[in-house]
Amino acid sequence: MQTIEDRREFKRFMVKDASSFVTHANWPDKGVLVDISKGGLAFHYNSEVPWGDETADCMVVGDHNSSLSSIPTTLVDDRLVPCGQGQTMVVRRRSLKFGALNEQQRVLLDCFIWINSVAHC
Repeated sequence: MQTIEDRREFKRFMVKDASSFVTHANWPDKGVLVDISKGGLAFHYNSEVPWGDETADCMVVGDHNSSLSSIPTTLVDDRLVPCGQGQTMVVRRRSLKFGALNEQQRVLLDCFIWINSVAHC
């Protein structure tokens, strides 16, 4: 049986700083970037219900003024994150797949991963 890791086309990298975030003009708030790869990203956000926009051009901001703008994405998954008993905050994890990136976006993505990641997930 194939594992999730076997099916992944790109390695995922954990983000080293909780100040890295993902945003979009139609979203009510920013999401905290959790991991990123050459194929997509995942972030956490606080909301009782999933945010809209199954496809969106996102902006990702990290350390040392590194950022990616107008990155085309498609929603892969949006689910509640178990936060433990008695927690009042609702946290969701949203996974996005990158759409077609131009050469400049691919180079910037490589640099962003190198600057903002700590380890392979």
